[in-house]
Amino acid sequence: MSTAPGKPDKRTAILQAALDLVAENGFHGAPTAQIAERAGVGVGSLYRYFKDKDELIRALFVYVGECSNQAVLRGYDPNAPIREQYLRLCGNVLNHLVENPTLFRFIEQYLNSPYGLAERREKLLDSKPAPKPENPLEEVLQRARAQQIIKDLPLPALCALTFGPIFFLIRDIHAGLIQLDKEITRQALEACWDAVRR
Repeated sequence: MSTAPGKPDKRTAILQAALDLVAENGFHGAPTAQIAERAGVGVGSLYRYFKDKDELIRALFVYVGECSNQAVLRGYDPNAPIREQYLRLCGNVLNHLVENPTLFRFIEQYLNSPYGLAERREKLLDSKPAPKPENPLEEVLQRARAQQIIKDLPLPALCALTFGPIFFLIRDIHAGLIQLDKEITRQALEACWDAVRR
């Protein structure tokens, strides 16, 4: 939704400003006054949309996920063999985050912050034995584990074996240490699959 062609609504402008500032300076280096200024709104407007900075940061993580869904699901076929689903989704995540370093820096900070850790702890430790998957890759991993295609490890371990290498690779690509090409992508994703398959 936007108020004028090409101009985001205030809530979206605030989220985008917060994304840019947190990616540049971290959570503590992105005060609400600076977020509001970058968004072109008053601080009071920011608090009309978000109760406090914590709520803004959590909403930003949801917003980033929503903005990324289309890219992550590009070419994904839920009826393809599990291995192909896994490789497609992982490849899409890798390419999307390589092409969007601001998103990557925010996601990495969020997942390793008290925000992300509390969310994961609540989801994994305070929930019922089999929480509903939050994204297609989690769903693929759960189905693959149930079908004994991959190792019988807890979901956090399977995600670590998947995303750990991908995130380290993305860091090195952004740092200019690795030049990404199709062959490196293929081998890296195959290595992730080898880490989780039986």
